[in-house]
Amino acid sequence: MIRALLFAALFCSVGLAAAEESEAAGDAQAEDSAAQSVEEILARDPDSEDYIDETRCIRANLIRTVDVIDENHVSFRVGRNDYYLVQFEHRCPGLRRGKPVMYEPTAGRLCKLDGIRTLYETGLGGYRPGMRCAIPEFRSVTKEQLVLLKDALKAEKRKKRQS
Repeated sequence: MIRALLFAALFCSVGLAAAEESEAAGDAQAEDSAAQSVEEILARDPDSEDYIDETRCIRANLIRTVDVIDENHVSFRVGRNDYYLVQFEHRCPGLRRGKPVMYEPTAGRLCKLDGIRTLYETGLGGYRPGMRCAIPEFRSVTKEQLVLLKDALKAEKRKKRQS
């Protein structure tokens, strides 16, 4: 479900751009085919080539912020406006929004299979690392896509609480 929501967010702008182009040209048939292609895309599971870019490593010294979205998603802001999403196949126990995390780079780079851990306060200003989760991959996303993912996750959580 979450993968489909992220996938929808990733391709929302593609469908809108195609629809705007076809409206400008006045070609209703192209608009229908653009809508169909978006529907087809959303109906299938996303492949790695469906994302903007998949990266094996990012330079650790360029990481500006790490945002824990939930136990399955973490985003990294690298440089000024580059964002990477880490999506764990299974939940990473302990990852919580607002809790500090540490990552374990190798040779100055944070790569696929390197670790990320939640840090737990031990009192007196100390921290204890939690369970290690291996990073499966980094997927380049836009800031808007991250906002859409966060909104979709909030809506899903709200829906679960209501039912």
